[in-house]
Amino acid sequence: MQISQNLKLKQSQSLVMTPQLQQAIKLLQLNNLELSNLVNKELEENPFLENENESVELEDNKNNEYEETNDLKDSFENGESISDEPKNEDYENRWDTENNYESFKKGNSLDHNDVGSVIEQTLSNKVSLKSIIQSQADLQFQSKEDKRISEILTDYIDENGWITENLVNISEFSGFKISEIERILKIMQTFEPDGIFARNLKECLKIQLRNKQMLVNTSEVIIDNLEMLGNGNIKSLQKLTSLKEEELREQIKIIRSLDPKPGKKYSDDNSNIFHPDVIVSRVNSDWSVELNESTLPKITINEDYVKEIESLKCKESDKKFINESLNSAKWLLKAIQQRNLTTLKISSEIVNQQKQFFEKGKKFLKPMVLKDVAKKINMHESTVSRVTSDKLMLTPRGIFEMKLFFSASISSTKKGETHSAESVRESLKKLISSEPVNNPLSDEMLVEKLQDEGIDLARRTVAKYRELLNIPASSVRRKIMKIQNINL
Repeated sequence: MQISQNLKLKQSQSLVMTPQLQQAIKLLQLNNLELSNLVNKELEENPFLENENESVELEDNKNNEYEETNDLKDSFENGESISDEPKNEDYENRWDTENNYESFKKGNSLDHNDVGSVIEQTLSNKVSLKSIIQSQADLQFQSKEDKRISEILTDYIDENGWITENLVNISEFSGFKISEIERILKIMQTFEPDGIFARNLKECLKIQLRNKQMLVNTSEVIIDNLEMLGNGNIKSLQKLTSLKEEELREQIKIIRSLDPKPGKKYSDDNSNIFHPDVIVSRVNSDWSVELNESTLPKITINEDYVKEIESLKCKESDKKFINESLNSAKWLLKAIQQRNLTTLKISSEIVNQQKQFFEKGKKFLKPMVLKDVAKKINMHESTVSRVTSDKLMLTPRGIFEMKLFFSASISSTKKGETHSAESVRESLKKLISSEPVNNPLSDEMLVEKLQDEGIDLARRTVAKYRELLNIPASSVRRKIMKIQNINL
């Protein structure tokens, strides 16, 4: 057998993911806010890109400034500015009056008594949990060491008002003794709002009762055995506390009135606003779909700057950078435009196929998969999947993730009919929410109730959907009902 080496030419075709194609695919997956962040980064790096909104704003400011200057010049020429004396009713607001001058000399500024300015200043200072704690700490602690420890502890509370870091770890990196940190923590647990600087739920409840001087041995036992209360083991709690049923109910009433998350009232979560990518609205008898322009980035290429650069004599390396930057800017504009058109096209088809949902509600959401939309608009399923992931749609019925409209098909007890998985879950949620008090429906009973509505489901599927909705089993629901029905 003879072994030899040969050179051969072979021609073949293959798909190659160029960097531009990869970026185009990435743009499809981004929602409006993520796209804005990417564009802002490109604006910093690419000199030819320009923010259209900022350009319009600068132009408006320039025009206003020019108009104001001309008005001022005209007023000087015709003598209006010289003869511009205050009216009689404004005389008391002039600085050259004797009373105001004397009060100014005494140090009484007019702004001091201006209620409106005080309100504006108060509103401008945003109240937060950490600012409230810091103001209390400044009054409470005198030494620099105590203040420094209080600042460190304040940095480690979460939005609920609980402290999230182990005190041993704080001691190791800060260099302060653990005993000193515990002493400061004990003092700060008396701060407002009640229950802050707790390390767990039980400690949070105890702090609130202690600050109200309502912490007794029996309430401590109940809090230490919250698991029993959660499971509805009232009789076991009675044995541990040696309380009568009425007395135990009174203690539970006090504990239930406490706030497990005292810092939440100062949380910034309430100020968070959803930024939908697509807006759906009713126009006469039809549905209109549009992109949310308020969150979409608007960029252009600065043509004047391009012409100015092209007229200069540059080195070869500079010319290469200019060409690459310009081509990158043009391609980004084209890619964003294509992304927006694709998003609008897919959103419109989703609305077209789910009109029953928009008109009647979640229960009428029909089964639909990616293939149903992709086939109608002549796109690949992967493209539809990328566009609909992590994007929000604002509708007259609320804000929904675009993925919600895609749901598997569930067979019906009637021939030729199907139900979407989402509508089935909605029916299941409605059945459980209206179940009899102290007699929750078991999974078998839920199967029968759903069959009466024309939905054919197995018991294990009902159990799976119930778990997806974070609804406990009937035995646990019975215990919860028992606790809730205690006369508080």
